[in-house]
Amino acid sequence: MLLATATLTGCGASRTVRLASHNVSLSLSEYRIVPRNLSVPPGPLRIVARNRGILPHNVELQTGTLDSDERTTLAVIPTLLPGAANSVQTGPLAPGRYLLVSTVGNQAVLGMAGTLVVR
Repeated sequence: MLLATATLTGCGASRTVRLASHNVSLSLSEYRIVPRNLSVPPGPLRIVARNRGILPHNVELQTGTLDSDERTTLAVIPTLLPGAANSVQTGPLAPGRYLLVSTVGNQAVLGMAGTLVVR
């Protein structure tokens, strides 16, 4: 897990990070979720997020797309103050595309969103 965390936090925003495990580590900062694009195998997922920015951020795992009004929230990491971290365990995720997004204010519109592909 430690190696995966170190690898993930240094990745660029457009590259898809493919994981063989069911553990994801996210770094949150002003209007960025890193890594932005993830691929994981089906099953339950543990998401750990750390706020490395100066503003509060949260993370929600949702179905749908950023421009869709019909999104369903599957898991939530509540609002994190700067420097804080928290995690959430999801139920089993079926193959498909999911949205990782901050729902604090308009952060998602400003770029604080990512894609999780389960395959």
